[in-house]
Amino acid sequence: MASPASLYASTAQCTAGEQISSMLDRVLIWGSGSAPCWRVMIALEEKGLQYESKQIEFSSKGHKTPEVLELNPRGQVPVLKDGDTVVSESLATLQYLEEAYPEPSLVPKGASPQNKNEPQEELDNKVKELKKELGYWESYLGSNKYIAGMQYSLADVAIGPNLMFATRLGGKFKEFPGLARYVTMLKERPSFQKSWPPHWKESQDQDWLDI
Repeated sequence: MASPASLYASTAQCTAGEQISSMLDRVLIWGSGSAPCWRVMIALEEKGLQYESKQIEFSSKGHKTPEVLELNPRGQVPVLKDGDTVVSESLATLQYLEEAYPEPSLVPKGASPQNKNEPQEELDNKVKELKKELGYWESYLGSNKYIAGMQYSLADVAIGPNLMFATRLGGKFKEFPGLARYVTMLKERPSFQKSWPPHWKESQDQDWLDI
């Protein structure tokens, strides 16, 4: 019978496993500030799963090393190695973790499992599109506590880092009071605090994104 990961992402046997050596049988290769990486870290924390953290530096092409390419030929992170299973796409990893470790569940009951130097006009258009998208998420929240209802779920794990990145750029969600409340609540969640990008803790947020 195929493993859950095989249904959602390409997997690889870690023949170079000794190069990505680990005290644990679960290793996450990730980069600071990456929303996809952050999603997986949050899910691991929410499920109480121990893992060995292997942080790479994007600036030094850490995601293009032979060790990473052995596990993910695309040279992208996150990469989760869980025993003999390797999953190398963040949303597929969330699905894998939910199926492989169903408790605590992150699926609601009854549910099935920018660059500042761009031309100003182009930047304004992107902000306009972002506001339109945020309007959708505001409507999804409605009177709910979380994106998919009153229960915290994979939907929150997936969207949360993107919203945090917007706050990193200066977003205050002035026109979206529901999202502003939601973001504040997520920031206080232990899984977000434990997995907060290290370099964000050491530097000031930007202030150019006016939303």
